[in-house]
Parts: sequence; structure tokens; C-alpha cells
Amino acid sequence: MIKVGCCGWSYFNPNRALNLSDWKEKYKHKVQAYASLFELVEVNSTFYKIPRVKTVENWRALVDEINPSFEFTVKTPRVITHEDQFSSDASTKAYERIKEVAKALRSKILLFQTPASFRNVQENISKLRKFFSSIERDDFIMVWEPRGSSWLKEPETIKRICEELDLSHCVDLFSAFPSALSSYKIGYIRLHGKPPGKEMYKYKYKDEDLEKLLSLVKGIEGAEDVYVLFNNIYMYEDAVRFINYLKSG
Repeated sequence: MIKVGCCGWSYFNPNRALNLSDWKEKYKHKVQAYASLFELVEVNSTFYKIPRVKTVENWRALVDEINPSFEFTVKTPRVITHEDQFSSDASTKAYERIKEVAKALRSKILLFQTPASFRNVQENISKLRKFFSSIERDDFIMVWEPRGSSWLKEPETIKRICEELDLSHCVDLFSAFPSALSSYKIGYIRLHGKPPGKEMYKYKYKDEDLEKLLSLVKGIEGAEDVYVLFNNIYMYEDAVRFINYLKSG
């Protein structure tokens, strides 16, 4: 199954997306308007600040009124991936907190995005091993998005690490193919802009880009589910257009 959504709903404009100038009369919250159009969202505000469980319980209750099968995925806090970089109890404690948030959202997937500064060196590989072998996963699917050329030029290393630690490799399909899907056979795609990313977030995908994307998604061997998350300025419009491509075959 191919699931399509966007990275966050903060910039979602129901007036434009749904052509509803009175959307506030129909929906209690912007997330409800979003859930009326999409079946999936990546919560990435959690990267900057871990919300209260009560707050996310409210998000879950709001979308349940629109679509009980709506799915949240959760981006893990930067303290884990960018600041502490899997090195100490600070990462473990942040993980335990974000896990409670994810449970309140009924999320299945946790995304770990490492920066280019987290280089492909033995010290960092050891940190990944120690962290992912010590945490309680509670059946969460772990997705890893390694950034930086030191990783991307060595897909076999990514594959080896993902297979050893049961991680699903997250990519922008216009730049690379996933090296591993984890035991859950999950493909997780984040689309950041112009292929292969030179204009990044300011790029609006062309029809031929979306046609190619559909072909690339269908070409991911072994995936039972593929999550496609748009993360560019025009993500809401582009995601709707891609959904229409899926419906048309």
C-alpha cells in the first residue's frame, strides 16, 4: 500500500486546499481539515520540542472524528540525533519521552534523521549499535534518514547497519533508493525538493516528476507499505496531485 502525506500541518491552508473560506465553521482545528484531505502526516515539530502527552491526545481525538484510521508518524527530537548523537542518557531519556507521545498518537513509526555532521565513521556506527540495541522498542518501526555524502556514497554500509539493527532506510527517491526496509518491509520516503535537490524546498514538482516518482515508488522491491511524505514549500498541493496520480493508476 502507498500512503501519502506531508511533513507537518502548520502551513496547511484550508482556504486554498479545500476551497473553504468558512472551514473554521466545519472543523474544530486545522488538523481536522488536513485529515479530511490526507490519511497521513509526519509530526516534525517534535524534532524541536517534545509536546505534552495531553496535547497530542487532543490531536488524536480531533482526527478520530474525521478519520479513525488516520496515521501519524513521529520525528524524534534533535537532542537524540543532532545534539547528544546517541551518546548518553540524554538520548535515552528523550527517546522514552517521545515514545509516550507516539503511543498517544497511535503511531507505528519513529523517524531518526541524522545530520551530515554525524559522519560514517566507526565511532558513530558504534553509537548507533549501542543505542538501538539497548532501547525498548515496544513494536515501533524505526526509520533512519542518514544525511551527508559520507553515508550516501556507501549504501552497502547503510544496508549492513539497517539489517543488523532492524532499521528502515529513509531516502528522497530522486536522490537514492532505500538500502533496507527493516523486518516490517516499510519504505519511508521524504521528498525535499527539486531532483536531485539543488533547489530543495522551494521547488514545485512538475507532472513528469510525479510520474517518475510513481514509477520509483512501485520499483521498491519487497516493500509491503510505502510512506511518501512531501516536505517542500508546495507539499500540500504536490501531495494532492500525487494522490490523484495514484488514483488514475
